[in-house]
Amino acid sequence: MSNVLTVRLPGSLLAKLDRKAAALGRKRAEHVREVIEADVAASKARPKRFASLALSGRYALGHGSDNKAVRRALGRRAHEENR
Repeated sequence: MSNVLTVRLPGSLLAKLDRKAAALGRKRAEHVREVIEADVAASKARPKRFASLALSGRYALGHGSDNKAVRRALGRRAHEENR
């Protein structure tokens, strides 16, 4: 393999990784590669959800309230209040 990935891990996590790889009869690099392959294969694109839960539902915008829409509406309101 020609591609190299360097990852910094705390000593405690590295020790756990080594123990897990040894228990499975694998080398560290082999175990990490297989875990990454499994994760990438199993991952599905999750739809973005509204991240500002503190603001969710607080502002009636008249349409779907995503982060961008709320920020835009709050910016307009702040601009209007400061006139």
